[in-house]
Amino acid sequence: MLIQLSVSHRVKYLPIVLLVVFCQPCILPIWATDTVSKTHKPSGVFASSGWRDRHALSSNVINGILVRVPWKQIEPTPGQFDFQSIEMQRKAITAAGKQWSLAILAGPNAPAWLTAPPFNPSTITIKARTRAKGYIPTQMPCFWDETVQDRLKILADALAEKYNDDPTLVLVYVPQMTANGIEGHFNANWPDDLKKTGLTGEKFIAGATSAARHFANALTNKAIAIEVHEILGDATIPKQIITQLWEDPKLKQRVGAAMWWISGKTQYQPALIKVLKNFPGDIYAQVIGRSDQTHRFPDGDYTAVFTQARELGIRYVEVWEYELKTDRFDRVFEQFNEDTLKH
Repeated sequence: MLIQLSVSHRVKYLPIVLLVVFCQPCILPIWATDTVSKTHKPSGVFASSGWRDRHALSSNVINGILVRVPWKQIEPTPGQFDFQSIEMQRKAITAAGKQWSLAILAGPNAPAWLTAPPFNPSTITIKARTRAKGYIPTQMPCFWDETVQDRLKILADALAEKYNDDPTLVLVYVPQMTANGIEGHFNANWPDDLKKTGLTGEKFIAGATSAARHFANALTNKAIAIEVHEILGDATIPKQIITQLWEDPKLKQRVGAAMWWISGKTQYQPALIKVLKNFPGDIYAQVIGRSDQTHRFPDGDYTAVFTQARELGIRYVEVWEYELKTDRFDRVFEQFNEDTLKH
């Protein structure tokens, strides 16, 4: 007789659930692998970048490193893919014995050809940040445009052909047609101005969920995450996105939410923090800044990030590689790895 105690698909920091086999005395641990899709989902601490940083590559307290690449860099010509920029990072990370996550930046980092003939998708104009000039008006292909979605599907299929069977790739973020191309927001753009461009909650939900399905359907062996912020000042828009994707039986609970602004504070987007706290699915996070940016953390306490991560049931946190130059937070990271059932 075999009895299995129930286990949530989301890591909740409860004691390890056990299989109890009465016919033969033994105890087997159930780890963080999802029981619906059987997809390995990463947990613990990763670095948000650092493939060229010796401290990140040699660190014993992180499980992997995030690879970030602009879409325009890997598809300079329609349908012609150049993965060299990914490969440079992947090879350095895996040679160090680590896993990697992948973020393809769309939005202002989409290829120039996407807005040219013969594609000519519908566009909106927003303020997007540039390194040289700060926030400037930028023409952005609409997330919900059929042509944009077709090209995102082609991108997802190409990535899957290259990396779907790579066991060292453990998480893929959904590219978004947003201010920075990966986070789900239009930073520095007022809701009223966005509404004048034609942006609505319904359109954004349609674009985000469609893109996420393209990536989940292509990358069948990978955990997928879509980053969320309030849209048009409304937390119900990201709530609908992550809920629809988590509850879609075809996706087998592989698409989770991402929070690239975890700080330990609750004043910023409190309604969305409540949504995430009540979300039954996987949550992947990135720390809002470096520990020396003390104004970003409550009372300057960087460790509040991990207190909040536990409160929200977050399974994975990306820290800036700056934190790996010393051992100041090593025990904090090690404890989080242990809490999320690192194995």
